[in-house]
Amino acid sequence: MLVRLFIISIAILFLVAGCSNDDSSRQEILKTLATRSNALNTKDSNLYFSTVSLRYSDKGKNFAQLKESVEKNFREFEQISYKCGAPSITVYGSEADSACDYRMKMRVRGKEFELKGLEHLKLKNETDGWKIVSGI
Repeated sequence: MLVRLFIISIAILFLVAGCSNDDSSRQEILKTLATRSNALNTKDSNLYFSTVSLRYSDKGKNFAQLKESVEKNFREFEQISYKCGAPSITVYGSEADSACDYRMKMRVRGKEFELKGLEHLKLKNETDGWKIVSGI
């Protein structure tokens, strides 16, 4: 009986530790996403790329190609307004998926454009924190 109680107690501790680790990961991912939002709204490419993995790869685009594209857009866009709703985050150990509704308004040569949709990002927990590895 005492052995069963001990095993059940250990199992509960592992469950609580696992949940708390996921909560901690979610909080760190939310910080990464907030930093990216701030970088978009301020057109700060250094801040933006602090949230993206050097191993980024999506639809044939690697980190260098993404960087070139984002820096070009930041130069050409007079203003960016990016808003993301409350993201849904699923953590799988050192990897995670994030999905959120977003709205991005851009002004280019005096004309405003708006994009709306559902953004899916994949993240990985690297040595310096959670980074986006695909989906941009």
